[in-house]
Amino acid sequence: MPNLLSTLVLFAHTYPVDGIVVAVDPQARTMLVSHRPIPHYMPAMMMPFRVENPAVLQPLHPGARITFDLAVTKSQALARNVRATGDPDAALPAPPQKLAIGAPLPEFALTDQHGRTVTPADFRGQIVAIDFIYSRCPLPDVCPRLSANFAMLQRRFGANITLLSVTVDPDYDTPAVLADYARRWSAGPAWHFLTGDVAPLAAALGEIYWAGEGSIGHNSTTCIIDRTGRLAAVIEGSNYRPDQLVNLISRQLETHP
Repeated sequence: MPNLLSTLVLFAHTYPVDGIVVAVDPQARTMLVSHRPIPHYMPAMMMPFRVENPAVLQPLHPGARITFDLAVTKSQALARNVRATGDPDAALPAPPQKLAIGAPLPEFALTDQHGRTVTPADFRGQIVAIDFIYSRCPLPDVCPRLSANFAMLQRRFGANITLLSVTVDPDYDTPAVLADYARRWSAGPAWHFLTGDVAPLAAALGEIYWAGEGSIGHNSTTCIIDRTGRLAAVIEGSNYRPDQLVNLISRQLETHP
């Protein structure tokens, strides 16, 4: 009997992809790839891709040039037939200097979906969850999943937490575009969608992000900031279980009521 993944692939649209491996996460069965434009699907950018067969991740390393088939259904996208091209490895930029757990959140001034300036001082004394998304993300198991998880947090915790969704596509994601995106997720007053000069904040929180021709940095880092404005926890990728995020926030609420 075919397994569920194989069955889903039978009903998927398949697109050829070639790109450069930026990072590999065997536990999450994902590889972060900076890829060329995918005709009829998405522009060049950097995205995490979940692989159908985790064994293909073993020989991969940052800088490796690969090709694969991306099978996309309504609920997920899977990389199949991953193979090295045999071309020389690409030179990658140095990873950002990430904040250590317990370090204070750096100062920033970004603009939310209402056109208001948002700074860390606005939510001092509150527990904050921060993720990185962009409104035209085409992969159902990346930005839409992240936003669905934040919508769940909004329903669960209400005004007890502040949610910040930072776009990694600030040139396209204007406040007006983000306002429309926020309406899709029924965002309340404590959920801010931020645009502007996002690169310093992204680098500080470990979001791999750099501006290149047609590329968008996006490795889906989610961070929890405690009431003192310090980094309390980090979750990598978009495939975490929602209850993991709930537990992290619940612990903060219990520890710092």
